[in-house]
Amino acid sequence: MRLELDTEAPTPIFRQLADQLRLKIVQGELKPGDPLPSVRHVAELVRVNLNTVAKAYRILEEEGLVALEQGRGGRVLASSALHCSTVPAQAERELCAWVAKMRARGIAAPALQTAFTRALDLSGGE
Repeated sequence: MRLELDTEAPTPIFRQLADQLRLKIVQGELKPGDPLPSVRHVAELVRVNLNTVAKAYRILEEEGLVALEQGRGGRVLASSALHCSTVPAQAERELCAWVAKMRARGIAAPALQTAFTRALDLSGGE
């Protein structure tokens, strides 16, 4: 699994990890039932503290995307991050993937809302 962190970004590392893992779930790279890489493996992969990875995993657990069991690791529960399963499903999945990608780059929610509103305006959306 490839994960990229930007130590210069204003977004904390644990949030970048959570955002990238969420993106992998939304895009289907990590599917329901798939095991999560161990906290230790991810920490070694991206060279961060174990607690940083554990915090990212807890965020995903709070969002209902993964289930964590002490001593057994974690599993992906759903690919519906940000409730991407409603109609039109394809558009929402793509929008959710875009949001996760932008969040992973450190762009805050208000800036994303502004960008999305502008894009709608430019496309003639209401």
